[in-house]
Amino acid sequence: MNLTVVRGGFAELGERWDALCRAEDAMPFSTPQFGEAWWSVFGEPGEAELELLGLENGTGELVGLAPLKRRESEWSFAGDHEVSDYLGPVAKSGQELMLVSAVLDHLEAAGASTAEFRGIAPGSEWVDAFQNATERGWRVEVADEAVCPTVEIGEGWDAYLSSLRSRDRREVRRKLRPLRQLRGAVEFEALESPSAVAERMPEFMAMMAESRGDKAVFLTDEMRTFFERLSASLAEAGWLRLYVMSVSGEAAAMVLCFVAQNQLLLYNSGYAPRFRDLSAGLASKVLCIRDAVERGMSSVNFLRGDEPYKYELGGKDAVVRRLRLTREAGA
Repeated sequence: MNLTVVRGGFAELGERWDALCRAEDAMPFSTPQFGEAWWSVFGEPGEAELELLGLENGTGELVGLAPLKRRESEWSFAGDHEVSDYLGPVAKSGQELMLVSAVLDHLEAAGASTAEFRGIAPGSEWVDAFQNATERGWRVEVADEAVCPTVEIGEGWDAYLSSLRSRDRREVRRKLRPLRQLRGAVEFEALESPSAVAERMPEFMAMMAESRGDKAVFLTDEMRTFFERLSASLAEAGWLRLYVMSVSGEAAAMVLCFVAQNQLLLYNSGYAPRFRDLSAGLASKVLCIRDAVERGMSSVNFLRGDEPYKYELGGKDAVVRRLRLTREAGA
């Protein structure tokens, strides 16, 4: 297959990039919607450059794309591990080596001597693909960067409960008991339309800030703008689901999730402190898992972090990796 390297911005490559992500069932973090929301808020004009490096076939179809960021002599995948649980390129199956070769050509032509590629998803082809850089004089170091605890749910709700440790299973049932006792007073809905999501995002961010002090610090004005733009674009593209648990018509907890690869990815959450006695924060996540089971999804991914509740709900570590490439200047 004859492939051509193409470069451009979101306007030039966004539509074909989106088609590639859908065809390959990519993670939302690798989509143009996520990338553009991030760059529009956290881009560093005059200090960093964004370079979208793609491969197209003879019909103009994009078969691979690597979003790169250059800051002086440092290269990385575009994005920030603080908000992007995974980072990296997307390619049609079998085109990973060709895309990596194009990335290395680009780095070498630019005189790069170091590159740090974070957020490599578990099970992806990219770690192996970049190992070929050693043949071109690069030193490749691979390190574990983070964990994204994930729980398999494909066998149904009863099987999920049975997979938990006995004490965790009892705790899950205990958290749901007060909700059952409230019966019709408790509602749990999944919002997916852009208008419904946009309407509830201010309330969601207020709930995030109220539920934990570190989240209040995290939600700077810039971060709020990012969440607004990201939720709008991902909802429009069908990658996002906002869960709302209400008690007697009042929102008690919300969970912002992404949907990809038949997984439910729990991106962020918050709860109203007045519903702390109902364990609203944890209970809402249990209801997310149950909803994912009922929709026939295969797993729930709690994304980055080793918070205890993720393991109490059955999460097993999936390791995110970091690549560091170095070579002698002028090599």
